[in-house]
Amino acid sequence: RKVQITIPKLSPTHTKAKIYRWNANVDESNSYLNCHDLVFTLQCSPDILTMTHRKYETHEPLMIVETHDEGIIRIHKQFLKCGWLNVGQVIGEIDDGDTSNEDDPIVPTDWLWQAYTHDTTND
Repeated sequence: RKVQITIPKLSPTHTKAKIYRWNANVDESNSYLNCHDLVFTLQCSPDILTMTHRKYETHEPLMIVETHDEGIIRIHKQFLKCGWLNVGQVIGEIDDGDTSNEDDPIVPTDWLWQAYTHDTTND
């Protein structure tokens, strides 16, 4: 099964994010991800939070995103270094190598992920 890696929508109002850091090894082909591996850290647009929850008006919080899918990660090269991306933008895929349903039409499946706030103070 292949799943599409997208820029996740982290709140109902969230519209854009920038890849702040790749946590997964995306420079090597056939890099394998396990469930709960960190994929990337996102710098999120201020609209992820309502004004009352922002530190300041233009606050762009960082979020660490981990996968709940396993398999080989492949990122489209143009997204290895890029600027702001819309939520839902497909940037790559995770392929678990299961070919049991190869005869079925390809139906894109979004990946399963979990996100956590991140503070760079301890980086």
